[in-house]
Amino acid sequence: MTTTDTAVPTPRFVPRRDRRWSANVQWVRHGIQAAFAIWLAVTLGQHLLTPSSGSVEAVCPFGGFETAWTWLTTGRTVSHTHSANLVLAGVVTVLAVLARGFFCGWICVLGSMQESVRAIGRRLERVVPGMRAVRRWLEPGPRLDRALRLGRYAVLVWAIGGAAVTGTMVFRAVDPWSAFLGIVDFEFSTGIVVLIVMLVLALFIDRPFCRYACPLGAVQGIVAKASPVAIQRSADACLGCEICNNACPMGIPVNQRTRVTDASCIGCLQCVSACPSQDALALTVSFPSRTGRIDSHV
Repeated sequence: MTTTDTAVPTPRFVPRRDRRWSANVQWVRHGIQAAFAIWLAVTLGQHLLTPSSGSVEAVCPFGGFETAWTWLTTGRTVSHTHSANLVLAGVVTVLAVLARGFFCGWICVLGSMQESVRAIGRRLERVVPGMRAVRRWLEPGPRLDRALRLGRYAVLVWAIGGAAVTGTMVFRAVDPWSAFLGIVDFEFSTGIVVLIVMLVLALFIDRPFCRYACPLGAVQGIVAKASPVAIQRSADACLGCEICNNACPMGIPVNQRTRVTDASCIGCLQCVSACPSQDALALTVSFPSRTGRIDSHV
């Protein structure tokens, strides 16, 4: 009696990522987010104590994009914007080219607020009955999610086009960021309602405003197409565990990408930090050349 040998697949071992490195990267990111949140709190506090110190809306980068056309054609800025907004818009644009979504993932206080609320939501899901069911009910399916993601581009066209045509900030009335800044001036608009709805949704959905409605994020995504910086995925080192997908707050299917150049990427590196394989994901700088591409790992 003869036996036939059956080929047994050889287990594939890949180097594991140092968990301390992953934790340190996110601690640095959270530290930067906290520093900007504290800076904003101090700025708002100073304005509250000395209203004559200037408008708090001068710290809004998107205001620079809203007023750009009026400033270029008339030399003036639309109401509620200042030259500081133009400077900040320029800084954000340069950052998008140099570091893709760094501003959104590391600096933006509105994004940090949503992140913090989502962290609270995850903890509540463990102890509050029905929280997970509500989250599953609220989470849009793949097709609806793709359609909703176009919303921030629609808001971008409306906000910039409306400001250019009317000479006023048409988006300001519903802008949650302007509403948040306006609290120190005791201004209450529809934006407050949008802000509250956004924070409630953030209990269940990662960065809902960033995903579906933020016009500044839309600008970042468009400009970032010129950025040489992106997450690179090595299929040979990928374990197929999909941990990176679950870690991404913007819902990008990282394990289906060779290079993550999605316009919604905020550069938070949570996918890299969560990946158990040392070589599967890395932040790289890639420049085109005559013979191909020149890549370097960061």
